[in-house]
Amino acid sequence: MRIHIYDTHVHTTSGQYIHFDVLVSDENIKQVDQYAKQYLASLGVEADNIKQSRCDFCHSEIANPEVQQNIADYGHSIIQL
Repeated sequence: MRIHIYDTHVHTTSGQYIHFDVLVSDENIKQVDQYAKQYLASLGVEADNIKQSRCDFCHSEIANPEVQQNIADYGHSIIQL
């Protein structure tokens, strides 16, 4: 499975910096922002706490089995950096 990596940087209003990658297949590219927001919400960071954010396409690669399973189950995979 070929996946696309979106390098995501978030600065919160409290000064916290969060860096993670959102990995998706061709079918889920349009949901990248939604997946990033869901992940941030799971960390307790709501949209109104974000000072600035960037979610930029980085590259494509062949996914390892764990990432493939996450994408099959949830539509995406997150790698905390």
